[in-house]
Amino acid sequence: MLRQLYYSILPYRSFFAPFLLLAGIAVPCWFAGRLYRHRALGHPLSFTREILLLIVVVYLSGLAAATLMPSHPSRQVAESSVGVELHPNLASLTCSGPTMPRGSTARGFCVRNARGNIVLFFPLGLLIPLVWRRLRFWKGIQIAIAFSTCIELVQLLSRAWGSNRTADVNDVLLNSFGACLGLALVSLLTLRQGTRPAIQRSENGFQ
Repeated sequence: MLRQLYYSILPYRSFFAPFLLLAGIAVPCWFAGRLYRHRALGHPLSFTREILLLIVVVYLSGLAAATLMPSHPSRQVAESSVGVELHPNLASLTCSGPTMPRGSTARGFCVRNARGNIVLFFPLGLLIPLVWRRLRFWKGIQIAIAFSTCIELVQLLSRAWGSNRTADVNDVLLNSFGACLGLALVSLLTLRQGTRPAIQRSENGFQ
């Protein structure tokens, strides 16, 4: 069983080192900033909210490690691309078409890429409503789109120093779909509890 677990996470080994590095920097900085805000500025702390914000920091560290760090698959894609794709492609979104026959390596990579982009932003859709309350659903979608677009722009610019990342509008669509699923889930759960499907937001953003 342990061997199966090892082989299941082996393809993601290139992710863990950057993630641990980024989280090791971001978490102490976040902790110091929150502690300063509490002691120097006198802002009260809520244990539940602090845990939630810590999850956000760890999630963003993982997102940065997954989307901005070079990887072998991204290098293979970069070698066969011009670095930016501005036109939505139904074949890329559905992983179908004559260039991606069933069982091919190209189709397998496309499926993993599509799933990865959706799964990466699903937690963002969950966290946005929990961090910012009274934020309407469509505003949350706009935040997710803007966030994904910024990541794609950084990926494009990072090619200058050899990151081998590509900027693709299809990734933005998949990211937004993943975030939309997360937002929809929180909205449905909120409606089920008999409250408004919106999330409270503090006057100054993060508190």
